Amino acid sequence: MHQLTRKRALTLAAAGAVSTLTPTLARAQTSTIRIGQNAADTFGEGYYAADRGSFAAAGLDVQVLTFTNGAAQAEACAGGAIDVGLGEATELANGISRGLPFAVFASGSLYDSAAPTTQFCVAANSQFHAAKDFEGQTVAVPALTSLSSMAVRAWLVKGGADLSKVRFIEIPLNAIIAAVQRGTVAGGHVGEPFLSAAGSTVRRLGSPYDSVAKKFVISDWFATRAWLASNQSIAKRLTNVIYDTARWANAHHDESAPILAKYTKIDVDVIRKMVRVGYATSFQPQLMQPVLDTAQTYGGLTRHVEASELIAPPKA
Repeated sequence: MHQLTRKRALTLAAAGAVSTLTPTLARAQTSTIRIGQNAADTFGEGYYAADRGSFAAAGLDVQVLTFTNGAAQAEACAGGAIDVGLGEATELANGISRGLPFAVFASGSLYDSAAPTTQFCVAANSQFHAAKDFEGQTVAVPALTSLSSMAVRAWLVKGGADLSKVRFIEIPLNAIIAAVQRGTVAGGHVGEPFLSAAGSTVRRLGSPYDSVAKKFVISDWFATRAWLASNQSIAKRLTNVIYDTARWANAHHDESAPILAKYTKIDVDVIRKMVRVGYATSFQPQLMQPVLDTAQTYGGLTRHVEASELIAPPKA
């Protein structure tokens, strides 16, 4: 028992996780599946499934680990610190290009321009009003080579800015608002629930994700090809839980709000008022391509990548 406890502690340290959740199983157990998540609505399905007992009901012993971004999850998955992650196509495609055996097996959250859950923000009293104003300035994104960063670049270019004159820095999603308010950065790409929590302390200039497409997959469930090949039945059950959870979350915002509040530490009343993300209820690989194409255009990928290169849906 002492050896197992020590091994779990080492795994958490390697993953850089800041919180864990180990559900009690209702049925026969399998080996523990370590799942990475980010503490945001966009990446919240794992939290919802664990809190509602959905993993346990499917006979899955799941441990949920929280990371600051998808890139950290990809690194942890490549190193064996987690089995399954929830990232985005740019990060995964770059990993594959470096020889890492990632594969996407389910679609996560969706972007819909009719209900944007992210915005490019500046301080309420900022002098910046348009894309060109950020030439010579520093802007914040959650990860430098990511969907967020590529979308902001596309938004700046479409607004007439010279990207060579804009400096990008990486700041955790939950800290970008504070950096904007302090003036550490001129602006930043902020997502919910932190966007709503900021209230009138920031001013919203635009929706960079609209520069990618009007609708696309934001987050993708992934694992290594070896793990998927060795755990086909588990991956199938996990996929079923993901889409069942998606259907529940899409229709039960009031019930999911307290769960999200627990992990993001955002007041539940703020969450109830914010724009909530929608989740895919089936695999939608065609909605991955706009993310990959934008990344290639703005330097996030070294070559053209087709979504099919990232895909390995689990077999029944």
